[in-house]
Amino acid sequence: MTDVQNDVPADGLVELSLDELRARFRRDYDPFSSNTIAAQLAELADRRDEVPVSYSARGNGCWVITRYDDISSMLRRSNRGFISFPSTPDGVNTQGSQKAMIPIEIDGAEHRKYRQVLDPLFAPARVGELEPLLRRAANDLIDEFIEAGEVDFAEEFALPFPGATVLAIMGWPAADLHRLNSWVGIVMHGIIGASQAESDAARGAAHSEIRQYFLDLIAVRRESLSDDVTSHLINLELNGEHLTDDQLFDTFLLMMLAGLDTVKSVLAQSFVYLGQHPEAWDAMFATPESLDPAIEELLRFTSPAVPTRNVTDVSVTVGGVPIPKGERVHGPLAAANRDPSYYPEPDEIKFDRQAKPHLAFGLGPHRCLGVHLARLELRIGFEELRRRLPTFSLDTSRRPVEHLGLAWGVEGVHITFPPGKREGA
Repeated sequence: MTDVQNDVPADGLVELSLDELRARFRRDYDPFSSNTIAAQLAELADRRDEVPVSYSARGNGCWVITRYDDISSMLRRSNRGFISFPSTPDGVNTQGSQKAMIPIEIDGAEHRKYRQVLDPLFAPARVGELEPLLRRAANDLIDEFIEAGEVDFAEEFALPFPGATVLAIMGWPAADLHRLNSWVGIVMHGIIGASQAESDAARGAAHSEIRQYFLDLIAVRRESLSDDVTSHLINLELNGEHLTDDQLFDTFLLMMLAGLDTVKSVLAQSFVYLGQHPEAWDAMFATPESLDPAIEELLRFTSPAVPTRNVTDVSVTVGGVPIPKGERVHGPLAAANRDPSYYPEPDEIKFDRQAKPHLAFGLGPHRCLGVHLARLELRIGFEELRRRLPTFSLDTSRRPVEHLGLAWGVEGVHITFPPGKREGA
């Protein structure tokens, strides 16, 4: 397929004012809708067919792009037509600050300096050293529910499993896992079933508690450095200066939110599907070579993130539509990964699908820092779950609760299985 021509606006559009452009391409979209994930995907698919680049007055006002080419082009062009901050119309970041959140909301040379330090800490060889820890963590969690024959998989495995890895690689106290997981759930998704006001209040309180937790941790760790990511960041010098406590807090918060929530979402969404399709659970392990492509297909299928960018040039043309400077653009990765131009029958999971690069981890300068870690977590998690839970099914009497927003996911994934034994029992 040819790359989208982002610098060639369609005839007659360049003369339109911003209000005229918005009216011409208006189709409202709510990224925080109470829709199911399937309903949101259906809306995005319909939008891709009818108005692939559209303006929504909802969602704080944003342009929504839906095609693989357009979304991948936006991601590649960070700091070249698009910037990552501010991500909201009032100029504040996702945590309510008027400063860009490090490193996810900075671009260009400053962003590259962070990645040059961080990327080696998440390289395949270094991440691979965590495999024994990951297998122990997976089996410790499975031991807690294996004898019961039922479990809320999202709460008891998908959430704590990646958390144990993040704490290990960051060098944070393992005993704090439950507290951090609780904070992540509130900050990312509010209080399930509560009002917006209640959720916002809970987010504010959780954010304050997280901030104090990390400021206390930073003070302790400055006096006790080691070879973990936290120590490397405390020692890091940019432009001849160490990071401030605020900058370290931003970075640690990002590591916590992204590291704990994204893999959880992929695991939980996958188990909803696998619990309904036991033949797929078997197919993942049909041969030693079956698992890796199955994981890539599940990543394509689940894709929780919805990155947002701001137009920084006078105008950036996306899919023939000139989007003026200052406008916000939403690019749901799930929409790109369901584009039938790249993935025939995109709403079907096909483990033997011809390999094509999906965008589940993003693309370009801001491609997910933890991509190798996430793949390792998923491989080991699935392997140990298969060994201990060779068969399971979704409990149809308790329906999973899905949520949208800027990171899609699912809670309450209740599964049943033949009871087993704890390791060593």
